[in-house]
Amino acid sequence: MSKTPAVGFCTRLGLVVSLLSPALPAVAETAEVASAEDDASCEFFYGYREKIADAKRTRIDSNLFNNLQGKTIRHIQYNTMPVFDKDDPEENNALYLFLNKLHVNTRPHVIATQLLFKEGEPLDIKKIQESERILRKRAYLTNAYIVPVQVCAGQVDLMVVTQDSWALEPQFSVSKESEGTNSGLAISDGNILGSGNSLTIGYEQTTERNLVTYDFKSPHVFNSQIATRLYYADTSDGHDVIVDVAHPFYSLATPWSAGFYTQDVTLDQPIRHMDAEINEFSYQRMYNEVFYGKATDVQDTHTQRWLIGFANEEDNFFATPETLQPIPENRKSVYSWVEYQYLANRFGVFKNIYQIQRPEDIAIGSNLAVRFGYGGTLFDNPDDVYRLLVDYTYTRDIDERHILESGFNFDGAYHTRLEKGNSRIWGTNIAYHYFDDDKRRWYVGFEYEVGQDLAQHEELTVGDITGLRGYPSDYQRGDQRYVFTIERRYFSDIHIFNLLRLGAVVFFDMGKAWGLEQYGNSPTLSNVGIGLRLSSSKVKIGNVVHIDVATPTSAKNGLDKYQLTIGAQQKF
Repeated sequence: MSKTPAVGFCTRLGLVVSLLSPALPAVAETAEVASAEDDASCEFFYGYREKIADAKRTRIDSNLFNNLQGKTIRHIQYNTMPVFDKDDPEENNALYLFLNKLHVNTRPHVIATQLLFKEGEPLDIKKIQESERILRKRAYLTNAYIVPVQVCAGQVDLMVVTQDSWALEPQFSVSKESEGTNSGLAISDGNILGSGNSLTIGYEQTTERNLVTYDFKSPHVFNSQIATRLYYADTSDGHDVIVDVAHPFYSLATPWSAGFYTQDVTLDQPIRHMDAEINEFSYQRMYNEVFYGKATDVQDTHTQRWLIGFANEEDNFFATPETLQPIPENRKSVYSWVEYQYLANRFGVFKNIYQIQRPEDIAIGSNLAVRFGYGGTLFDNPDDVYRLLVDYTYTRDIDERHILESGFNFDGAYHTRLEKGNSRIWGTNIAYHYFDDDKRRWYVGFEYEVGQDLAQHEELTVGDITGLRGYPSDYQRGDQRYVFTIERRYFSDIHIFNLLRLGAVVFFDMGKAWGLEQYGNSPTLSNVGIGLRLSSSKVKIGNVVHIDVATPTSAKNGLDKYQLTIGAQQKF
């Protein structure tokens, strides 16, 4: 006789398993389940996983599977929860329940195809954890986790719990920067009929251009591991077209990857310095790439990969009626390349690092990517060209009260005959987080970059969103740049209408850009300020609204006393 588990389980997303409950929560769909005879050794799993907001620590990893490694996975069930939780008194109201009816939940088979394990396989804790990370990356989910619900002598039943983000929405955005106000309107469905696919049609007006955009994304076409993006923007000064189709390295153990990417963008590029526009030119950037990669070394501790590919990069520049200075020379690089990747297989789940009261998966240890390319005149290059790209990051967590992040990057090209066009930039960064408790943090960040033979649009700048919030955009320019930041951050428990999370920050910025003679002396800039952070708990992870007010404390002649910046960022 087949057995229907009756598990003590609370449907609220923050709780995983609570005390006795007579029945399993409503499950939209169950994966194919083979009938199983009653097993006297089976017991319901009565563990507990607290709500993220209730956790009084920063690291929130789960240990529910510690004693289950190697047991055979008997059943997998799916609980796809709606945007608003009817078991939460704050959300059990007519408006929110009506919005739930308008929303189509993610289909369980969409979730099932992304898991790294199947029924009948031995349970592997690392595959469970990585499956959770894969699901939490999806824009159509606000949270995801996997729990054991019934444990037998040699078998285990699992439940995959996901909560949808609000997907169908009209979007209105306003951002305030030093050079003006940007605004936009869009209609977006981030989870079309529960398929995980998204489509956005929008209009945006900025100080530089107006544009109408069409953007389709599918992270898993036809429930496969193929990801696709089709993007087109019709702008007042050109266009932007992206086609991206790839079988990515879906997981650390994925054996191969392949794909192609093409982008063709044309726009007017304004050049600003000292709160004034000093030049403008039209810029066309074309990039095409095909690649194939293979994971050559997959261990419990790390993964190593090798990739090969072929790329075509073209930069073309044209004068406009607003052009006041010479424009950069056209550049072309066609080359084959080889890339090496090293990825550490260690992660931690944290909260209140860069998001507000959300689970954040942070890679711990070293990650490295090095790409070397070469192309000769046979590829229609004007001369031999060499390309080198390096990206290295290292993250360490210490005593659950500290996180140290560091990185190094290099992006450069060398043409054997061209005097110009050999632009190179290398940079390093370090960030330190100190946790007083689960809400109060100190953040210290430092970035330093050096460039060589940079075209005017590649020059390094500081001001406004580039790191010094008390100064206008691109206030200083040069071929060297540093920014130092100290922030006192507060992640509150305030949950406005159970929709918006609230945070606050007090900050100090210091830095400058210098090194190019034509821009003269560059004094050190500094500012202090305060800000609010707003993050919706019902939409995709990653959008944090920044409202910052800063005042310059040095080199402030001719500047407004206060600089207001409003915009959406990916981090706190």
